[in-house]
Amino acid sequence: MEYLNLYEDFLLKNASQITSIETSLRSLTYILPGRFHDAELASQALYATLNLIGLYHNSILRRAVQENTNMEESAFNKYIRFWSSRSKLNSTASVLLSIMTYTQVLMEMAVLKKLDKKRQWQLIVLIESLKVLLRLVVFQTTGQRMTLYPNHLQRDVDPSTLVTQDDNNKDEWIGKRTGIKIPSLKSEMDVTEYLLSKVLTPEKLCKPEQMVQVQKNISKLGELLYIIRPLIYVISILRWGKKSWKPWVLSILIELVSLLSLKKGYKVNKGSYNNNMMPLEKQEYHRRLKLILLNLMRGAFYVKMTRPRLERFCNKAESKPILSIIAGKKKIKIK
Repeated sequence: MEYLNLYEDFLLKNASQITSIETSLRSLTYILPGRFHDAELASQALYATLNLIGLYHNSILRRAVQENTNMEESAFNKYIRFWSSRSKLNSTASVLLSIMTYTQVLMEMAVLKKLDKKRQWQLIVLIESLKVLLRLVVFQTTGQRMTLYPNHLQRDVDPSTLVTQDDNNKDEWIGKRTGIKIPSLKSEMDVTEYLLSKVLTPEKLCKPEQMVQVQKNISKLGELLYIIRPLIYVISILRWGKKSWKPWVLSILIELVSLLSLKKGYKVNKGSYNNNMMPLEKQEYHRRLKLILLNLMRGAFYVKMTRPRLERFCNKAESKPILSIIAGKKKIKIK
C-alpha cells in the first residue's frame, strides 16, 4: 500500500510527462507488427497493458481533480459517475466491459497461438456473450437509457494543469465575510476562461439522469439490436463461414435498422427531421454512424474487396524508403 501511495504521488507530480510516455508507447503498437517473431502478439500485449494502466491513472488523476473545486467536470463523466455511484452492479459491469474491450484481441491471439482456431472461436463467442450480458446490465441499471461509449470515466482534464493548479491556489482571494475562495486572475484570458466556466448552459443545468433519456418503444428496439449485433455476427460466421456474404449483410442490416429505429424514436413529431436528442445522445449516435465505415474492414467485404487492394499497396510501397515502415519489411504475396 505504501508503494502505491508513493507511485500516486510520483504520478501527480509528473502527470504531464507520464501522459506523453503513454502516448509514445502507444504509437509503437502501430509500427511493431511484422518487425520480428511474435511482434503482433507483443504489440497487442503492449496496447492492452497501456490501456489498463491508463484506467488506473485516470482514477488517480480524477481523485486529484475532485479535490480541486476550480476544475469543471465534463457532462459525460458527470453522467457515468452518477450511475456508477448509484448502482454497484452498474459500476462493476462498466469496469468489466472496459477491461474486456482492451484485452479481447490479446486473449484471442494467445489462444490461437497456444491452442487452435476452433478454441479461438469458442473464446470469441464466450467473450461476445459476456459483453452482451454486461451491456444489458448497464442498459437496465441506467433505467433503459442509451449505452454510451466508453464505459469508464474519461480523462477530461489536462494532467499538466494539476501541478500548475496547485501552485496557483496559493494566489487566491478569500472573502472576509463569506470565506469564498476566488483564484487570482493574471490576464485577460484568465478572466474570460473563469467567466465562461461560470456560465450556466442548459447542459450544466440538467441533472445526470436527464442527460440521457429513457428509451421507449421503437428506440428501445434499436438499442437492443445494437447491443446484440456483435454476438449475432459471430454466430452467423460460425454458421456460414468468414468468406460468406451472409454474416456481413446480416450485420450491416441490423446496424442500419438499429440506427433508423433510434432516429425514429427521437423524432419530435411524424414527418419532422428534428429530434429531441440530448448532447450526449447525439454524440453517441454520430459515433455509431461513423462506425458503419468499419464494415469495409470486416468479413467478406474485407476478404474479397479491401484486403486485395491493401496487399497491392503494401507490395508497391515495400521498396519505398518511408512508406516501407508502414507497409512492413516483408513482401506480401497475394493468394
